Amino acid sequence: MKKSLFIGIILLISCSRDNGSHSVQMIVELDTTYTTIGNPVIYSVKVQSPKDKIIQFPDWILEDPLEVRSADFSISSPYQIGNYKLVFWDTGRVAIPGLEIQVLNEDSTFAYQMNADTMFMEVVSITEQDPSFRESGGGIMPIKDPVPVKYPVPWQTIILSLLLVLLLAGIVWIWKKRLKTEVYFEEKPDYLEQPDVVALRKIDLLDGSDLLAQDDIKEFYSRLSLIIREYAENSLYIRALEMTTEEIRGYRNFFPYTDTQLAEYIQILSSADMVKYAKHRISIEQCSKDLLQSRALVQDTVKYWKISSNS
Repeated sequence: MKKSLFIGIILLISCSRDNGSHSVQMIVELDTTYTTIGNPVIYSVKVQSPKDKIIQFPDWILEDPLEVRSADFSISSPYQIGNYKLVFWDTGRVAIPGLEIQVLNEDSTFAYQMNADTMFMEVVSITEQDPSFRESGGGIMPIKDPVPVKYPVPWQTIILSLLLVLLLAGIVWIWKKRLKTEVYFEEKPDYLEQPDVVALRKIDLLDGSDLLAQDDIKEFYSRLSLIIREYAENSLYIRALEMTTEEIRGYRNFFPYTDTQLAEYIQILSSADMVKYAKHRISIEQCSKDLLQSRALVQDTVKYWKISSNS
């Protein structure tokens, strides 16, 4: 008998604890029970629920003379709090209907609904609250003293104005400095030498050098290639200095030379490339021959670009 009684007490205690851990508690508060028309009142709802339940606050819509001005929700352990700002637009004892909240399961399915009790609020007019209004007898209210107004400092406008002034000052300073700067013009010669004159003079200098005597074939062809490329660029306005030999071969239609002259021109450039890049060995006799052909090429192609003084 004692054993059965002991077991029954344990079951009763465990059931009561389990029921308490799964219950939802709701507390409703008003920040005041006395207000005036148009003065907002905070209607606060605090809900304590177990972890396996979800509390859903409604979008509360009330009829006249009540109005829900705003609502905000927060969590302050162990409560979920909903604060509604209510405004009353009629005097007398106004009933605030109970708020309905929904309790959901963990999977967001509906569990049950809880309703708060109806509360009452005493709403009076502003004349009843302030004795000075009551003394006016419904006439013109007494004039209040002027309220001092503090003008905010327009920091943004001040900063932008300063930046604009600095920018204008910088522009003026740069402009004055630019005006004071002396401009020097490079003296140009009265005339430029003709490309053929320059090329023939450089060929004569190369012929008079001792590069072939020193067996410096690579330097010899480097200078010779530069001379005839420079001559073609300055006389025909073709960028021969920037083109490879293969590119010159591909653009042969732009050269007004005869086939023989163009073949000799490309052959000299090819020999220079072989010596400079492939370390090809060329005899001294061939070097002298290419030098003579270069001089003849310059002299024979003058007619393609120089305007005769008799014409």
